Amino acid sequence: MAELGNEDESRITSDDLHARFGRLTGESDDSPAPIERPGIALLGLVVVGALVVAFALGRRAGRKKSTFVEIVRL
Repeated sequence: MAELGNEDESRITSDDLHARFGRLTGESDDSPAPIERPGIALLGLVVVGALVVAFALGRRAGRKKSTFVEIVRL
């Protein structure tokens, strides 16, 4: 913690805040945040693609097998 008598080090400037938030969000030039696991992102993309294909094929199969039932009152 900062001492009460040392006022120069205890003041937080806007530059300090920009530097800290820049490091947290990865926007800082000091240490850019790389993608740590690109395999997970790629796997997620493949899974989403497979789900879209399965949905499209399921809709097509459902249209082929659908029947119309007509109920007529006598």
